[in-house]
Amino acid sequence: MEKLSRLQAGTLGELLTVAKLNTLGLAAYLSPEGAPGHDVMVVVDGWPRSVEVKTRQFLKSAATEITRWPMNLDTKGDADFFIFIELDLRTMAPTFYVLTNAQARSTFRDYEGGGNCYPGEVRKLIQPNDFSALLPAP
Repeated sequence: MEKLSRLQAGTLGELLTVAKLNTLGLAAYLSPEGAPGHDVMVVVDGWPRSVEVKTRQFLKSAATEITRWPMNLDTKGDADFFIFIELDLRTMAPTFYVLTNAQARSTFRDYEGGGNCYPGEVRKLIQPNDFSALLPAP
């Protein structure tokens, strides 16, 4: 088995995100191709919110193969939420990490021409597959 192209992995991550959000009872849909700053829209408490999705794939172990989620805050930094996905290609099972904009920024390290959010920091901050940040307020 080989890894998917970056475009294939990204598109698959966006589709998995929309499917997961809809199974949780949220109205979610893909943004139009080329929409600036986000990949998915989701309605939270009656308001549309933008979501930037970043997908990384692995064949053996996410802990060793996924070392970063590259992103450019200059173009993506206005998203309301970020969903980072670890995609196990052996089972096609995604692990989702849902972060607010502030949480994503706290795991971000800026470099000339872009930057990265680091999985170790994300995993310390967010429980996997916890969608409570997107669910309606009680």
